[in-house]
Amino acid sequence: MFSFENKIIDATVEKLINGEDYRQEVVNDINVKFLDFTLEFFKKIVDAKLNEEKINLDWYKKYFLNEENFDKSDIAIFSGINLKTIHNICGTTTKKIVIDVAKQNYDYLKNLIQQLEVDGERDLNIQIKITKNGVSVDLNLSESLLVLNALATKKIALRGGAWSAIGKRVEKPLLIKLCKICGIPEKNYNAENFVRDRNLDFDREVDFKLYCKKEYRCEVKLMGGGNPESADAVIARNSDIFVADTLSLQNKNQLDSLGICWLELKNHSHEDIISEFKKILEKLEIPFMK
Repeated sequence: MFSFENKIIDATVEKLINGEDYRQEVVNDINVKFLDFTLEFFKKIVDAKLNEEKINLDWYKKYFLNEENFDKSDIAIFSGINLKTIHNICGTTTKKIVIDVAKQNYDYLKNLIQQLEVDGERDLNIQIKITKNGVSVDLNLSESLLVLNALATKKIALRGGAWSAIGKRVEKPLLIKLCKICGIPEKNYNAENFVRDRNLDFDREVDFKLYCKKEYRCEVKLMGGGNPESADAVIARNSDIFVADTLSLQNKNQLDSLGICWLELKNHSHEDIISEFKKILEKLEIPFMK
């Protein structure tokens, strides 16, 4: 799973609690990780090609699809496919399966690229030159396309992992921050991992719980307004409080009809967000600093 540094989480929480758009923090993190990967990838390309005597594409497969050099996740990326796609196709991502699929995908791409050259792209020339410590290697059209495809695959994987992870990693810190700002006693909230509901025969994870005379289940979703899954997630988890980045009018009406308290963050001032959260606490009789 893609991992976010604490500073990214802290910056995201800070923006959310001030009613600002948090997405630029995620985009910045994706870009930093992608550029780091690209530079390291280029260094490895220089080393691999300088140490290979063959002039065809076999040097790329021999080095970058080698389990002695890289883990299965990297091998998949270098072949132009990611682990999630392999899992969707094969139902598993065991090392053997990943390497087999990666090699198959590489062979397919190699043949496709070579066919493109034969079918009329001879007048197009792409050449990447990479220099490391004063030593340069040149990549021809086929090699360049393989490298560009691997980079595109990595960017997609980073982006998918980032947007999936950010919501999960921010939920609890966001609610803890709200509780601390409002002065809720620690005994009245709990940020542990809650999974099994005693009243249900199946698992329903909930992000956070507040307590007073009874237990109140809290849900956080960082999705855009108008997304029907926002309110659906709250209903499925039998939540009492819903905190969202953005809510559509339909979402708000649906939540109101179900008696679920909600707090919208985006485009609201810090003062208004805290004020609205305190109204929820007051309604539920949860103690806080007034």
